[in-house]
Amino acid sequence: MNNISRVGEAGARTTATADGAVGGCETTWNLRLQPVGYPVALESFEMAEIMCDNVTGANLQRPKRVGRVVPWYPAQVLYSQSRYPSLASHVSRAQASGLPGATFDNPLNRNVETAAINLNRSRACGDAPSIAGKSCDEYPLATTFQGLAFGGSRRTFSGCNINAPTNVTGPSGASACMITDSENSAQGAAMAAFYYDYRVLHTDPWVCCTDR
Repeated sequence: MNNISRVGEAGARTTATADGAVGGCETTWNLRLQPVGYPVALESFEMAEIMCDNVTGANLQRPKRVGRVVPWYPAQVLYSQSRYPSLASHVSRAQASGLPGATFDNPLNRNVETAAINLNRSRACGDAPSIAGKSCDEYPLATTFQGLAFGGSRRTFSGCNINAPTNVTGPSGASACMITDSENSAQGAAMAAFYYDYRVLHTDPWVCCTDR
């Protein structure tokens, strides 16, 4: 009837509840409209793909639980320049040099394979110097498919105390820099919480930005 609106809701109930389970679904609304005096009108709307899982483990006081996300949309983690100045500076410079992860159309992808993570870290920071109050930060992070285990070469910036070429640009490789140790440790905790809260699983995309 004319001038009358209808409101509908849709939800999803997952069966992917066992430990390690991952499931997905796509929802389609098929509408059949027949105004008085007019022919039938048919319309179909596809909703966003949904992924449900029980893969994410517990994180500190946060329990293991089932959750769901839109898997193809990269989640975003933000590094505060006021709280973590040396970390944010390294990340922003690395991204400005052409390394990926700053935009939704050029994200990073999480990697949970221990051997690759260790190789990413060792190739970026394995020969880092011992400097009181500092530790080696690599970007892209070791927990991604964009690290040095997957190709490219190491680069750095002036003042980073890393023996590697400076003024290198391009999307391949990784940057290493000695940053404040407390900030590096805080980044590790922040990433663990981020992966948990946004259910970023193996191969899932995500982006990393610094506030301006």
